[in-house]
Amino acid sequence: MPDIALIGPGAIGGTLAAWLATHSDNELSICARTPLDTLVVDSPFGVMESRPNVITDPSRAVPVDWVLIATKAYQMESVAKWIPSLSHSDTMFAVIQNGVEHLANLKSIVPKAQVVPVIIDCPAERLAPGRILQRAPIKMTIPKGAASERFASLFPNSNITILQTDDWTTEAWKKLCINSGGAISALLNEPANVVRQSNAADVMRGLIRECIVVARAEGAVIADSVVEEVVAGQAAAPDGAMNSIHADLVEKRPMEWDARNGVIVRLGKKHGVPTPYNEMAVSLLRALEARNTNP
Repeated sequence: MPDIALIGPGAIGGTLAAWLATHSDNELSICARTPLDTLVVDSPFGVMESRPNVITDPSRAVPVDWVLIATKAYQMESVAKWIPSLSHSDTMFAVIQNGVEHLANLKSIVPKAQVVPVIIDCPAERLAPGRILQRAPIKMTIPKGAASERFASLFPNSNITILQTDDWTTEAWKKLCINSGGAISALLNEPANVVRQSNAADVMRGLIRECIVVARAEGAVIADSVVEEVVAGQAAAPDGAMNSIHADLVEKRPMEWDARNGVIVRLGKKHGVPTPYNEMAVSLLRALEARNTNP
């Protein structure tokens, strides 16, 4: 079975690590900044508890067959420190992050042919180090191809859905429509279903509409109906459900405003598309982040 190293055992990475540790025969190591004795994930299918091999020093890592990168998009500089020790000539890399720049984020680090970009839908919250609540089943979307087939084989459990698509660009931008609109939760410090309030819903619609226009300029095929689909989905979220950017705000951590909203502004400028809602979101999220991390 392949040897796997997972970088970034946060809510998403920790959940994936728990599934790998308890439902497959792969050899798994977790690359983290701090030690982790036990990993406990409360999932819709039961509690998974494991004692994974955790490495905190990149110099102590060894080459593996697969590196799963589940950090925040802004943490790629720290990811790069792990790559030399974890790599051999055939090592594959799965980038499991928010945004649409999965390949660009690794461009200067590893060859494109060795990268599988992964869109993940995994409603999960980190309650404490090594303690995660997974609220719903995991779905991952990857481009069709031999490398993607190999990635899918790492997760044999039927409770994880892995879809292969001929149009990964469109799927990535559809996910960004959700993530970009999710900025409203962090801006208001309210859970996802705050969009039951009409004013909050209107701002979310503005964020998503801009995302769709930029997505189309980038070659994605997205219908206007996605706007109301996303708003309805957020309104139906359970009370107290947090998206990751809101959770980072609450925990006073840096936020992924660039991968979720900043990219829309940057690519909007590239294509001459106005993005005032997302520009506003970026400015306010940066200010909130500065206040939280530099009190």
